[in-house]
Amino acid sequence: MLVNTNFMLKNTYLRFKTYQNTNKYFILVGIFCLFSYTCLIAQPIVEKHMVGKKIEGLVKENEGLRMLIVGDWGKNGQSGQQDVADWMGVAAAQIGARFVISTGDNFYPTGVASTDDPQWWFSFENVYRSHSLNVPWYAVLGNHDYNGNTKAQIDYGKKSMRWKMPAPYYTMAQGNVRFVFIDTCPFVKGYQNNRKSYPDLAAQDTTRQLQWIDSVLANSRETWKIVVGHHPVYSIGDHGNQHELHTQFKPILEKYKVQAYFCGHDHNLQYHHLPNTSVHYLVSGAGGAEHTPIHATQAGVIFAKETNGFMTVQVKKETMLVCLIDEKGTIIHQVSVGLKGK
Repeated sequence: MLVNTNFMLKNTYLRFKTYQNTNKYFILVGIFCLFSYTCLIAQPIVEKHMVGKKIEGLVKENEGLRMLIVGDWGKNGQSGQQDVADWMGVAAAQIGARFVISTGDNFYPTGVASTDDPQWWFSFENVYRSHSLNVPWYAVLGNHDYNGNTKAQIDYGKKSMRWKMPAPYYTMAQGNVRFVFIDTCPFVKGYQNNRKSYPDLAAQDTTRQLQWIDSVLANSRETWKIVVGHHPVYSIGDHGNQHELHTQFKPILEKYKVQAYFCGHDHNLQYHHLPNTSVHYLVSGAGGAEHTPIHATQAGVIFAKETNGFMTVQVKKETMLVCLIDEKGTIIHQVSVGLKGK
């Protein structure tokens, strides 16, 4: 009997491929089901115990731009970070926040090593899971971020739909608001004198950045101007006033009548405003790192509290409302800023 070996080999191969493809199909289906189940189980971990929770006194304005501002948070969900994240989710849903701003020190203690660093999951993706926080996150770099790979934080935006840091400093306009995100770390002499701990500082040109900030603000036609950086101009926290920002940034902010400067670095919530200046200085560095004490007061201090927390900001045509909210979901202070900074 003649045997058609070619036919048998072809038939065997086709059966094997069918078996192989079927197995691949079931494997893929299994992975998808497992992933879906994990999402269904894990996603509500933050939200389940927050269902029905509201922040008393937090009112959604009928018009304008709404956002959250948080800083100094990347602690693997520990040290109060998760509590703050939970209430951020509530606040974002309550006011309909369009985005979140991070004032730096996004990852402790030494930034991230790469775009695949586990910190992205354990300190960011797996902490800020509320659906209301699935919005763009505009971030700046802090000193702890400079201990690691700063380019990885810029490049992560190519992998993430919500992480936005196109450069160490950048600008954007949202309606009638001009945002200027600055990189304050290269201006701090203590870091420049310790390049071993802050290797990426060498690539930063402070003169060029100052010229860029001046140019952006000079050419801005938006009625509101908000600047975001990591280090404070004014603070009564552990770090205190940052001298380099006093001498180099403060004159620019006042020259162009910037209404607000938001920052972090000190792990608490503060509000400063001096007479005869348009600039309101707000410290939002209480996102999850261990909060630090408030020290002796100084001129211009309106409010300061040692606590974890964040801020909500709602910018209308003529006014900007800022709510300082602690880790228990309580509004501890409110700020109303007029268009002319009063």
